[in-house]
Amino acid sequence: MNIYKVITVNALFFLLLSCGSSIKSLETFVNSNIEVDSLISNGYDLSLSKMQNDSVGLYNSYKMNSSFLDSLYNELLDKKEVILELKDKPYYNLLLAKSLTDTTYLTNMYVKTPTDGSPLSYEYDVKRNDLINYSIENIGSSRVDEVSILEGGSYRMVNQKLKKKQIEKGNIRIMDDNTFTLNIVNDGFLRNKGFLSSKLKIELKKISPLNIIYEEVLDSVPTFSKSIEIVLDTIYKSNYNKELILNPILDITGKKKLVVPISVTQEDMNLVGWGYWVGLNKSNSLDWASNEDNDMINFARQELFNEDENLSLQSSDNDYIKLKINNLSLDTRTLNYSSNYAYYITDKIIEKPTKRAEIIIENLSKINTFKIQLGLVSVFFKERQVEMEKEKFEIKKIIKLTLQEDE
Repeated sequence: MNIYKVITVNALFFLLLSCGSSIKSLETFVNSNIEVDSLISNGYDLSLSKMQNDSVGLYNSYKMNSSFLDSLYNELLDKKEVILELKDKPYYNLLLAKSLTDTTYLTNMYVKTPTDGSPLSYEYDVKRNDLINYSIENIGSSRVDEVSILEGGSYRMVNQKLKKKQIEKGNIRIMDDNTFTLNIVNDGFLRNKGFLSSKLKIELKKISPLNIIYEEVLDSVPTFSKSIEIVLDTIYKSNYNKELILNPILDITGKKKLVVPISVTQEDMNLVGWGYWVGLNKSNSLDWASNEDNDMINFARQELFNEDENLSLQSSDNDYIKLKINNLSLDTRTLNYSSNYAYYITDKIIEKPTKRAEIIIENLSKINTFKIQLGLVSVFFKERQVEMEKEKFEIKKIIKLTLQEDE
């Protein structure tokens, strides 16, 4: 019997200890609720959005450029699509954290209340989760019978007897894709006769959430690099002699035969080609503005780069003059030539002498003196180092942000 009493006492003691612990836990739980309530009452925001914003604050360590973020937002609104590098993904996360919206003013107007008994109605299309901010102010001297706002067929706001100078304002969250209707009613015997009318100032603003589609896509991206390149400058050298005299055979005091060597000094340049033109008559001539702008240079440019296939030099013949060209260089003559002119392209493989050719002009007339014209041209390539920026394309993964339009 005593044993049962001992067991009973011990059990009761253990039970009291357990209850005490449970009571203490319950008090702690109650106190914790009280502390939470007190935090809320003191203005602390413990909502999910606040916690999300706090987590986004970690991106501050990324040293965000606020002006870039603003320009990114504005460009997305304007172009509906922007491209980002992968390293800029934190900006996308910040865009999401900003709870982006697009604000549209549905109306900002002044209207007179109706005087024929029929309501004034203004209808707008709205989407789910749009926030409508409204402000309706009676700025007239009489009250308005009724102002109401409907989403579809459901009333979301009704103000009967809107007093003069009274403002009705607020926000309405749209529940589904629908129509948003503002009705103004001012019915009554006197009002329908044009008495006791009033005037309203109405402002409706739609704030729509933005839906941004995020994609990582492959794109061909241009990249630029600088390098030192060797370029070839084309150098033209020309000469025009109009005063070569060819004496007749019977004139023993002058020369009846001229041998004109064509010698080219290359210096630090590479010879590309050379050419000549011989005018045997007074009627022949070359267009020669200067040693840098003349027919010989234009002819050489055509033969090298095929800039003008119709370009050629004047042909010239004289029955009393013998003309002979000795090509000493074995350079290749181009296809556009005549008996008195030609252009030769240099053979770079075989080393050539400075003297490329000689022109032999002989007077066959016994009594006639002739004035000979001679045009010469030589073309060189000269190497020059330049810093150049080259563009190349590489495949990179990029971020494409697209602003989803309302359907």
